[in-house]
Amino acid sequence: MSVQEVNMVQEATTPEKKRSELREKLVRHFSREELRTLCFVLGIDSENLPEAKESLVRDLVLYCERHQSTPQLIEECRKQHPNVSRPDVLRPSSRSRLFICYKRHVDPDQKLATYLHQSLTDQGHDVFIDTTMRAGEAWLEEIDQRIKASDFLIVLLSRSSADSEMVKSEIRRACDYRRSDGHPNILPVRVAYEDRLPYSIDAFLGPLQYVVWNAEADNERLGRDVQAAMEGCWPNYLSVQAGPAISGLTVSEDGRVVADDGALHPPLPEFDPRCLDDLEAPGGAVKLRDKFYIEREADARLRREVVRAGSTVTIRAARQTGKSSLLVRGVHHAREHGAKAVSIDVQSVDKEYLESSDRFLRKLAEAIVRGLRLDPSQVEKAWSSSLGPQDKLTYLMEDYILPEAGAPIVLAMDEVDRLLQTSFHSDFFGMLRSWHNNRALDERWNTLNIVMVISTEPQLLIIGTQSPFNVGLRLYLEDFTETQVRELNARHGSPVEASDMPRFMDLLSGHPYLVRKALYTLVTERLTLTDLMRVAATSQGPFGDHLRRLQWLLRDDPDLRGTLKQIINQGSCSDDQKFFRLLRAGLVKGSGQVCKCRCDLYKTYFHEVL
Repeated sequence: MSVQEVNMVQEATTPEKKRSELREKLVRHFSREELRTLCFVLGIDSENLPEAKESLVRDLVLYCERHQSTPQLIEECRKQHPNVSRPDVLRPSSRSRLFICYKRHVDPDQKLATYLHQSLTDQGHDVFIDTTMRAGEAWLEEIDQRIKASDFLIVLLSRSSADSEMVKSEIRRACDYRRSDGHPNILPVRVAYEDRLPYSIDAFLGPLQYVVWNAEADNERLGRDVQAAMEGCWPNYLSVQAGPAISGLTVSEDGRVVADDGALHPPLPEFDPRCLDDLEAPGGAVKLRDKFYIEREADARLRREVVRAGSTVTIRAARQTGKSSLLVRGVHHAREHGAKAVSIDVQSVDKEYLESSDRFLRKLAEAIVRGLRLDPSQVEKAWSSSLGPQDKLTYLMEDYILPEAGAPIVLAMDEVDRLLQTSFHSDFFGMLRSWHNNRALDERWNTLNIVMVISTEPQLLIIGTQSPFNVGLRLYLEDFTETQVRELNARHGSPVEASDMPRFMDLLSGHPYLVRKALYTLVTERLTLTDLMRVAATSQGPFGDHLRRLQWLLRDDPDLRGTLKQIINQGSCSDDQKFFRLLRAGLVKGSGQVCKCRCDLYKTYFHEVL
């Protein structure tokens, strides 16, 4: 590489330009075999990457950027071709801005966060640590602006923080800003925690390198490791990707792999869809635990549909009502009846693949082919044609995938609502409608069953959203009835007395996740319902993370906050569109003329903070 080329690279200032320069040099200086060697050295499965050199480079750079292993990629490039260089974009200035993300008021998290704050401040860094958990709008604005301005987000991952909705929200916001602004970089710290991360966090962090803390004796070493990581010299630790033993595998009602089928575990705030992959274990050794799973009418209807030839089902509801848990049980039932299932979680699809229909549909095609153990070169062949992306995938399905599968196929897609934010969502849902209609004309399409989960919560933020898909069977999940809550209470050992059940129902109104969270808290902390209700609507209570996350969602829309305040104070709503958005987001219930908060917990909390 010439001096002029090096200088041009050093002048690059934007993340996209740096990424483009790196891709260009890899294509120019490395052969396909050298690129695959790079993948091997970096621990990347090159079998899942495209054959074409330009596409291979694109996905390699994207993978490394997503998993923050670009410095390792650059170092390996220099080893193979010393003349290939790139400025170290991860090396900070002597004074960095840091945000410490952790679970508050829980030890050792709180003590470790305090230690890191003092230690890094003493080294001259600008370190933000949120210790007060204020509830007002100024607090939300400060959190958001601090994350946006940070060079690094230090995430303390412990058994407590791993299930925190607020920790996940801060990580997600940091990832969004990193994609748009190039920072903050994320430095994960395992705090005496080696289990597989919950999906709601792992989907954003992936197999990042991390530093480890096990006890207070590790404090000084952790400080050095964090400083080294900020300078681009990552400690030699591997990412923990704990996997369950296949023998006797049990999956809980919310997707957690459990070692003891009878143990009581805290409910996950989001279902873990990775259990769909766990369910593919050979020999039928996997079982779904139903200790705390409450069946509803939708369960029986889905079981009937997934084994019927040529069915299309959409599962709709607000967040944390059991949509994904219902999906996984439907998929498991289909597999038990001889079907092959391919699971796609749209939340885990990188943002770059959502920039165009062609890129997303190719990614979908590759996932389907890989999931069915078919020939991946057929995707390359289909995409070499001049057809539009919808036609490419449709003909690939029709001419190759459906005939070669050898069994009925269930295409299970979770978090499909994320596509509503793309420019091509109408074309995508139009393609699925055409597949549904093709069954009347071509028997091959009757071997494909489609099951989609669509969360209605994004309608809180998307104005004028219409239902994206109106064919086939639509399943709507409602909150638990009092009878179902009584049954779940009994399965927990009846921590709520029969005489207290009306108060319990008023507090949570059968919200599936909050009911499970409340019963778990009552049992494990030996509280009475009166104790729980005293702290329920506070930031320090068991629902604090959940409530602050909802408040954060509302912070960008003053009109919507005003509408919710009107509903709380007057029991009515004068704006049908805003009421509908709050209704589909799961914050209110009723009609515009007579409406109220979904539960007393929401009413009490938002009455105080709005």
